[in-house]
Amino acid sequence: MNIKQFYRSHLDDFRSIFIIAFPTIADLFVQTLLGFSDMVMVGRLGPTAISSVGLGNAPMMTIMTVFFAIGTGTTAIMSRAFGSQNQEEGKSAMGQSIFLGIPLSLFVTIIFILFGKTILTVIGTKEDMINSIGYYNAVSLGLPMLCLNIIFAYGYRAISQAKIPMVVNILSVTLNILLNYIFIFTLNMGILGAGIATTLARGTVTIIYMYLTFFTSKYWLSIKFSALKYERIMARRILKVGLPSAAEQSLFRIGMLIFETMVIKLGNLEYAAHKIALTAESFSFNIGFGFAVAGTALVGQRIGNKDYNGAENMAKLNALLAMIVMSIFGLFFFFVPHLIISMFTNDKDIFPLASRALKIVSIAQPFLAASMVFSGVLRGAGDTRSVLLITTIGMYLIRTPLTYLFLYVFSFGLIGAWVVMTIDLIYRSLAAYYRFKRGKWRYIEV
Repeated sequence: MNIKQFYRSHLDDFRSIFIIAFPTIADLFVQTLLGFSDMVMVGRLGPTAISSVGLGNAPMMTIMTVFFAIGTGTTAIMSRAFGSQNQEEGKSAMGQSIFLGIPLSLFVTIIFILFGKTILTVIGTKEDMINSIGYYNAVSLGLPMLCLNIIFAYGYRAISQAKIPMVVNILSVTLNILLNYIFIFTLNMGILGAGIATTLARGTVTIIYMYLTFFTSKYWLSIKFSALKYERIMARRILKVGLPSAAEQSLFRIGMLIFETMVIKLGNLEYAAHKIALTAESFSFNIGFGFAVAGTALVGQRIGNKDYNGAENMAKLNALLAMIVMSIFGLFFFFVPHLIISMFTNDKDIFPLASRALKIVSIAQPFLAASMVFSGVLRGAGDTRSVLLITTIGMYLIRTPLTYLFLYVFSFGLIGAWVVMTIDLIYRSLAAYYRFKRGKWRYIEV
């Protein structure tokens, strides 16, 4: 079968994928532009400012994984409900996710504010903490809104309405860029202004989602405030899928925090190069995430409809598309890294470090694509425990010890950290694919 015949025979599947993947990719691309604009604006304040924002965001990235876990449980149940057209169950899943998310996010916010100085000092140095604390506190206040935004986004994507998160985030990013300019430069608030702008933009997204979900009846998951009530059984179902995912993502982010801490110890210049290279690579990462989200939702929908062969074919097709597109990005990372890095900084000392990092990670792009899609498929099928095991092994038996070895024993510097990251990504892709091929995900009840 040639490519044209393959495309025609899978035309409906391609359409289903693109309905979710393209808006999700566009959504993430816009959010990457937000990160890009933040980096460009903060970068004008110097390498220390870039490092301070990176440090201030590190704890946020760790706790966001718990919010993503609730979203994972929501997706697993809601996508199946949508596939079987059980609207009552879908609305119940949405409502219980909100019930779980609000108190959790408020608790985390209080902890982050009360112990912010201690948290930042553990990650970096006391001097780093002084530079980062204002930005950190401003972003911490927006955590409840961030949690709700993640839950709403997962819910709409699960029912193939990925255009909703895309549109609201485009509005948010536009507002964020405008507020960045006002707070950072016009009001001369520096990195604190960047934190305030981020929180205000996230609040805008929350208001829009609340309106669409609770004050309209246009969408499949729209519910009324009067219908919201705690349902113990549904909450337990969400947690059954979400808790292993929370553990997985938390362990991953804690591991990433350890990884970031080791990189931070290399100095501000190396860490600035590290953050710029990660921001550049996020363009490719977002492509893979878009296909992973599509795979998660569509596999869940087909399982809900008892179409197990269709679910398997959908997963493979998503992985294939992600690997092709991300491999193309890998070629850009390898052959023209300087062109990409030049979009973020003109610092001649950062250029060679960030460029070498991108060249190294270019090798891992197809593996990263496979890891993201097949892990997403397993999560969507409710097989979150296997993903937990794969991630734990990769982070704590491969990435963390090898990073220590490469940085502090062999003294390879930043390049050593990125070599280790590539090794970890290759392992996780092979492990996730092996678990997928065994097929046990077909029979998991959620």
